[in-house]
Amino acid sequence: MGIINVLDISVANLIAAGEVVERPSSAVKELIENSVDAGAGNITVEIKNGGISLLRVTDDGCGMSADDAMMSVKRHATSKIKTANDLTAIMTLGFRGEALAAISAVTKFRILTKRRSDSVGCALVSNYGSAPKVEEVGCPDGTTVLCEELFATTPARLKFLKSDSAEATAVQSVVERAAVSHPEIAFKFISDGAIKFSTVGDNNAEGAIYSVFGRAFASSLTRVQSQGKSITVDGFVCSPVYARGNRGMQIFFVNGRNVRSKLLTAALEQAFQTYIPIGKFPSCVLNVKIHGAYVDVNIHPSKLEVKFSDEREVFSAVYYAVRSALEGGVKRPSIDENPVEIKPEKTINELKTTSAFAPIRERGEKDAQQLNISEAVPSFSPAAEKPEKSVESSAFPEWAQRSMGIEKHPEISIDVTEPRKEAAVRSGVGFDNADGNSIRRDIFTVKNTDADIPDRTANPVPEYRIVGEAFETYVIIELEDKIMLIDKHAAHERINFEKLRSQMKNLTPNVQLLLAPETIHLTSEESEAVSVFANEIESVGFVFELSSGVVKISGVPIGYDVKTGCDLFSQMVGSLIDEGVPLEIKKRSVFEHALYQTSCKMSIKAGRHYSDEYVRWVCDNVLRYDCIKFCPHGRPVAFEMTKRELDARFGRIK
Repeated sequence: MGIINVLDISVANLIAAGEVVERPSSAVKELIENSVDAGAGNITVEIKNGGISLLRVTDDGCGMSADDAMMSVKRHATSKIKTANDLTAIMTLGFRGEALAAISAVTKFRILTKRRSDSVGCALVSNYGSAPKVEEVGCPDGTTVLCEELFATTPARLKFLKSDSAEATAVQSVVERAAVSHPEIAFKFISDGAIKFSTVGDNNAEGAIYSVFGRAFASSLTRVQSQGKSITVDGFVCSPVYARGNRGMQIFFVNGRNVRSKLLTAALEQAFQTYIPIGKFPSCVLNVKIHGAYVDVNIHPSKLEVKFSDEREVFSAVYYAVRSALEGGVKRPSIDENPVEIKPEKTINELKTTSAFAPIRERGEKDAQQLNISEAVPSFSPAAEKPEKSVESSAFPEWAQRSMGIEKHPEISIDVTEPRKEAAVRSGVGFDNADGNSIRRDIFTVKNTDADIPDRTANPVPEYRIVGEAFETYVIIELEDKIMLIDKHAAHERINFEKLRSQMKNLTPNVQLLLAPETIHLTSEESEAVSVFANEIESVGFVFELSSGVVKISGVPIGYDVKTGCDLFSQMVGSLIDEGVPLEIKKRSVFEHALYQTSCKMSIKAGRHYSDEYVRWVCDNVLRYDCIKFCPHGRPVAFEMTKRELDARFGRIK
């Protein structure tokens, strides 16, 4: 007798259930997909004890006849496809024909369903894979699926479930993603008798996100819209300020199907480079619409994974759509992420009537409950009321001054012995009159040009007033009906980054030649990468020769010493041999990343004193260019707070 057996259908169904129904959330996902495919306008999901005791999904879709209900719980029975050719262009969420059979094999299972054209509906009962029974019943149009006592007959699977609260959270996550991917459908989620959320089904994607994820998340969104020849990218990305410590809020859909995709994740995170810090991750709700023939969803029983026929095109579509939204739509963050409720906007004249910025001329007459910002933070002035801090010569090197139109004028006013004075004059170093300790007294003046970043549109600079500077780091300015706090180092860093990137695009790098070439030995992969990316490496500012696995570097970008420049070269080459990113995107992102350190090193430092003219030049550029919102490492350049928010905080308006 042979040892190979044909499995009984009940055993085969249990195996299928293990692939399709791992936990209650898996069952909910499959049932919601059936409801969406049935054309439902309203879907309600109700669970008890995390979906283990009870799981009910109700919709008002097309419903089924009694015969179709009987067929629906059989394996490989589906209305979505008929032939093998249908698998090449799947546009429905369900298609495998295994979900209901798998679910009914591990639960007490009931279906109540009715078509609109029928006068009476039907009820199907199948407990733990038993033969289904159908009878006529009265029920509303649509379909209701009830699952009770999940995995009661398979205790081995039951013991691997998590706590009721954890399973309920997993179910809620599934319903949330379904709700935001289909804003045209009204969803309601009920857990243990409590309504967790509901959407109105008005086809307003932003409203659905607000209902599901709350005000804080929805208010941080920037719209993403891009339509190409074969791919459309639509949805939202969160402001870089709301970057998270994990990828939990990266929500992707392909043709309305929630998926996990390393390709889409990589495209999103590449687009967010220079906008968020290292170790943080962007959030999004993005739907990629593509013809069904160019995407394969038949990869895994859970249908959570997809494969694209042209990954390069999909990557580029998502990357450029998100990047364009960030460059054009990201706003400066607010000082207060949870603003108090305030009344509707007043006119500018009404606002100025109670301006908190009105100067208090007579200190003896000022109201004790009101504090002027210019008093709270000392005004920015070179007046020597407190000693200036040391400013190292490397803080703002001469080559950087020349490239930005900045002239250096050492001012020395000292009372020391003549030999020391002569040395000071020669070196450009001043001495503190009080104790004789040497400190740098470099004063910088800036040529105020309107074309500092060639490839960026320069907006007119609005009128503003520098109120002061806190900790010699944060410049406080008054602008129309708001105040803005500017991190002068982060702002200058972004300005420099945009300039260097413009040079890279125009292939006009600033290079400093080395007295003697530096030699670096490369692996075969690294040599190939250097050969392929030679033009891009040169565009950054490297001069080199490659021969037989050895590269001789004779020039590095201005701003780098020899060791740092060679280290950067090695790091860049190592980045170039990473896989998974299309060539032209890799070139751009790799070399943008290579500019981070350069722009940072070129920039002025926090906690150091600079002239009023230079600080104003930085502020002018922040207001002139829309791209100066985040430093290349992802830190905010400035925060804003409106006067109305201040007035509300101080009780001036209610």
